[in-house]
Amino acid sequence: MAIGKYTVNEVEERTKVGASTLRQWERRYGFPKPERTESGYRLYSDEDLRQIEAMKQHIAEGIPASRAAELVKNLTPTPSGPRSLAVLKHELVEVLSKLDEVAADRILSEAHALHTVEAVMLELLQASMIEIGHLWHDGKVSTATEHFASSYVQGRLRSLLSITAHVRNAPAVIVACAPGEQHELGALVLAVLLRRAGYRLYFLGANTPLADLRELARQVKAIGVMISASSSEAVQRLMAERGQLIGIAPVLAFGGLAFNEHPELAKVLGGVYLAASADQAVEQFHDLVQAQGALRA
Repeated sequence: MAIGKYTVNEVEERTKVGASTLRQWERRYGFPKPERTESGYRLYSDEDLRQIEAMKQHIAEGIPASRAAELVKNLTPTPSGPRSLAVLKHELVEVLSKLDEVAADRILSEAHALHTVEAVMLELLQASMIEIGHLWHDGKVSTATEHFASSYVQGRLRSLLSITAHVRNAPAVIVACAPGEQHELGALVLAVLLRRAGYRLYFLGANTPLADLRELARQVKAIGVMISASSSEAVQRLMAERGQLIGIAPVLAFGGLAFNEHPELAKVLGGVYLAASADQAVEQFHDLVQAQGALRA
């Protein structure tokens, strides 16, 4: 049995979930299950905190409370401590390969309860899709299965993007995929990280016309524009229309598989290459913006 050690005030401070909500969940859904002291005070365990965090995350993503409670109650107990993201990634790849969305939801629920949003995105969601991509390349999963997994992961990332607070007066940044580029997973991860870093983020997704991108950058006074391309064909489209990129924003940056393989192409297009790792790319972008003096004091 999990040992209760946190008072309700400590739980409120750690989870930002109010005592009245905790009591409501306890009555309605049967969790959390705090111990009671001789004086009747509730003491919550690490397992209780894990369930509370998972419930909060699901509700923030727009999942109805009753469905969220089912997912939380199906969480695997962790008596020996939190399971690593490496273990959860292995399980997520396995269940997505079997088209088991319910099991995938349980794994994501556990991950969000144990780890930061950034870690879940980079080390679980994105890493799982990289591995599934390798399985597809090796003929071990079908194209349909790869598309199912990609759709699932992108849906979770879009949920994270939508629940991250907009900062109305923050500097504007645009993330888009090159004309003809349909793969948006990496750009979506970057977009979530940038919004969580406090930028006013506009995510345009796949196959963005450069003329429209330029007009939006002017309209929102973007301090930075980031363009993702994974194929040589998408880069060729950028090259053919690179006049649209001249002066588009103080910082113009490029990323994606095509630029990872040929980072020098970013300079040819009048911009800079962003690191392959999304978290490093965000740090690099912030440094570039500061160097340009584009951030408000």
